[in-house]
Amino acid sequence: MTEAGKTEAELSKEQGNQHFKAGEYEEAISCYTQALKLSEKGDKGKAVFYKNRAACHLKLEEYQKAAADASKALDISGNDAKALFRKCQALEHLSEENPQHLTTAYKDAMQLLQMEPKDAQVRAMLVRLKDRVMKLSNEKHTTTNKVDQMLKIAFGKEESLENKRKAVSNLIVLSREEAGAQLIFREGGIQGLDLLLDHQDEEILLNALMALTNLCYGHRSRTMALLDTITLPKICKLVARPDVKVSNGATSLVQAAIRAVTGLDKVIHRGAEEAVVIDNEADLELLLKALIVMLKDRRVSGVGRDNVIDLIIKNVPKKGGLGIIIKTKLAQSKYKDGIGCSELFIDMGGLKDLIVVGGNVKDSDPSLPMTDETRMHISVCLTRIYDDYAIHDEAVRRYKDICQSTVQGLLGDVERRGMVANLEAIQALTTILHGPFDVGNIILGVQAIMNNMIAMCAVEEPDMQMIAVEAMIAAMSKKNRSTFILSHGAGLLKQIYKSESADDPIKVRALVGLSKLGSIYGSDGTRKAFAEGSTLKLAKHCRKFLLTSKERDLQRWAAEGLAYLTMDADVKEFLVDDPQTIRAIVELAKEGGVNVVYGVGTTLNNMVNGYEYGKEEELPEMKKLAKFAKQHVPEPHKLDSRDHVDMRIEKLVKEGVVVSLVALSKTESNAERELLSRIFLAITEREAHRGITVAQGGAKVLIPMANEGSDKGKWFAGQALAKIGITTNPEIAFPGQRALEMVRPMKKLLDMDASALQNFEALMALTNLASQSESVRNRIFEDSGFALIEYYMFEDHEMLKRAAIQLICNLVSSKKWLEKYQSTGNDRLKYIVLLCGEDDFELVKAAAGTLAQLTTDKDMCERIPNEVKSWVDILCEVGASPLPDIQHRMMVVITNMMMASKELATKIVETKILDVVMAVRISLKDDADPTRQKVRKCVDAALKAATEFGLIKPASNLEEQQARPEQAQLMNAS
Repeated sequence: MTEAGKTEAELSKEQGNQHFKAGEYEEAISCYTQALKLSEKGDKGKAVFYKNRAACHLKLEEYQKAAADASKALDISGNDAKALFRKCQALEHLSEENPQHLTTAYKDAMQLLQMEPKDAQVRAMLVRLKDRVMKLSNEKHTTTNKVDQMLKIAFGKEESLENKRKAVSNLIVLSREEAGAQLIFREGGIQGLDLLLDHQDEEILLNALMALTNLCYGHRSRTMALLDTITLPKICKLVARPDVKVSNGATSLVQAAIRAVTGLDKVIHRGAEEAVVIDNEADLELLLKALIVMLKDRRVSGVGRDNVIDLIIKNVPKKGGLGIIIKTKLAQSKYKDGIGCSELFIDMGGLKDLIVVGGNVKDSDPSLPMTDETRMHISVCLTRIYDDYAIHDEAVRRYKDICQSTVQGLLGDVERRGMVANLEAIQALTTILHGPFDVGNIILGVQAIMNNMIAMCAVEEPDMQMIAVEAMIAAMSKKNRSTFILSHGAGLLKQIYKSESADDPIKVRALVGLSKLGSIYGSDGTRKAFAEGSTLKLAKHCRKFLLTSKERDLQRWAAEGLAYLTMDADVKEFLVDDPQTIRAIVELAKEGGVNVVYGVGTTLNNMVNGYEYGKEEELPEMKKLAKFAKQHVPEPHKLDSRDHVDMRIEKLVKEGVVVSLVALSKTESNAERELLSRIFLAITEREAHRGITVAQGGAKVLIPMANEGSDKGKWFAGQALAKIGITTNPEIAFPGQRALEMVRPMKKLLDMDASALQNFEALMALTNLASQSESVRNRIFEDSGFALIEYYMFEDHEMLKRAAIQLICNLVSSKKWLEKYQSTGNDRLKYIVLLCGEDDFELVKAAAGTLAQLTTDKDMCERIPNEVKSWVDILCEVGASPLPDIQHRMMVVITNMMMASKELATKIVETKILDVVMAVRISLKDDADPTRQKVRKCVDAALKAATEFGLIKPASNLEEQQARPEQAQLMNAS
């Protein structure tokens, strides 16, 4: 026992109560949790701790936790009305997403009414719940009839093909709603849809896949039953099919199943299904094995193989759906801090198989069906897995060793398989170079591979030349490799391009190789790899392929050539002055798939100088020092000036470049996403382009780009979103749910490692968003939102401080934000009052607006004189401001304080504040300005409150007050 005979548990509870009263709900939860830990088993006092903790969870809108705690309190004390009321409140909120809670909430409310028959809140809740229960019952009855009817038609043997198509299509719609999905499941719908997967009609097959996918969403046990019925091998066979739509549909089903089984989607359990014991790790491991087997299976189509690789990209690396597999294997893992499933994937031989597939040579024996995009998918997959390993030196070494040994293994098979093995090794290396380049660069130095590539270029064998040239292009990303090829291979590339016997596919690759060599000095206007004007000639050749070729692959290579050549400002100007070429680039972006992202994206990025973003400025002193040390200092081209860049962006936007960026944004590559983010940021620099960006779908694709990808890429995408959010009506730019999704990337930009400009623009965008709805303000509050924004309120940077206060001004109208200022024991209210006395007019305006919101609370009005010594001077100075907006806000504050209580009003009229109020009233007699009239109304309301409290005697008319303002006498407060 402690002092006063209280137990430690009771003391913890009292501390929790104090935190609760102060609005510090998370701290209160900690105290109640501590009280529960300190309580003895069987202690009935635990019911109070659970009940109080449930109240905190309700305040934080954690309804699942609130319902659980209230239920535990009721288990201990079954007749506790408060606990039952809190459980009903939580279930009522949960029933918005899960109608199954509605019946329970209604039954509990009926019981509560018997316990508290006169409670108005209980009666109101019961009325609400009864209406919803009746509505749900009617809907359920209608849905039941529809489901029964559609199942009979869809699975009936006598029904016509057209009727079956319509029925299965209707099942898709019904399966989107939880009530419909449950009924389909209970009526044997999975078994029937399984039979339809063997149907000869493609439309029925596709619709059956879509309905099954809907049944998986958010429901783990139902998904497990689905996988048990349909079986994994059957679904994999559908993924392997050459029909693009069927393969994609089956892939979507696999992805939905993984997300449901692993809990990435919100898991919902209903009724008896809660009793289902789910052991899914073995099933997920089998799925991973199946995906790895399919990588090298010749029966898998090209599109099927691409889909298999995409499933690996989405689910194997860190944060992927299959990461749950490693939970039971973590104890044996050498890397215990987040490699996810990548380690298991490599242990199963997945990395080696990816590289072997990447080295597959078309028309060789045996060869695998592949699309033009398969190697790009593999490169992205290799990068994602490598990124998992990058934080572990030992893991990186293992990854590099496997890559190197696999390529060397292919080379070592030359004696048995001849030149094909050599080609496969070079092809595999090229695939690695397009992925984790550092790994590929190490392999380049092994067994004189560079010499081997150049020797293969000299052999007049088309397939060999094509593979060798592609490898040389990929190898040129390091300067030392580029200079070696410039010395030993440039002549061969020219020879191939000029050869009359060479086919266009080989010629265009040779042209890209020359283009890349011509750009090895980047945007440095003082150095050239080839003679003056050569890059422009190469650009004209690339343009010819782009405009005249009907083959998408040739156009893609031509765009990649331009990607390198547009490092030269002369080429940028040449292209931007040619609308036909720009239109061709835009069209290629829309229809070319993931293979064109690098070429088109880099070309556009170079033209808008996107690489300038995030680049540290070189100090003039450092440039002088470098020149003094006789080091070469790159100089920007005169055509890369700000004016020229703006002109290029203007022309690109007019030609529809935003549409092309939206099309390219489907890429899974983080590097390519960063590339696109830079272009979006360059475009949104000008306010005139932001509306176009929104109208053409840019805002929609920027949100996922700001949440996933490289750190810089996420910041650039977020900054582009912020620019849109600052100047565009949020209801138009980010309608509905998108406004909530916008909050996360804006809060990411408030990172201290982001630039001050990014911080500022994020705060401004959040200010605009906060005006949209209560749900947006609540979303900003989540995940330590208050602490994040409060940090910038104390910044030395004036612009950041001002933006943070402006944001708070828009947020404190919300209950959660207001409660932070209602809590005592801190200087938050005092700080806002003191900010009203600053010299920065915009800062004062924001602070006065915030204070106007805060003083709607009577207690905060009472606290101001007690917490701020200079309150009178500040209110007088701001109240007399010559700026109407600021004056109006402060007069609202004075009016709120005057109306709060007679005691506070007495303090005010005893100060010079009353003189300021009277003087303002007189000065506004004939002022017709709308804002000034608002000030006048506030003044009148303040004086009316003082009069009603009996604190002042009003003059008989305005003229008398003007003549003798000093005679507005104070009355005795008593």
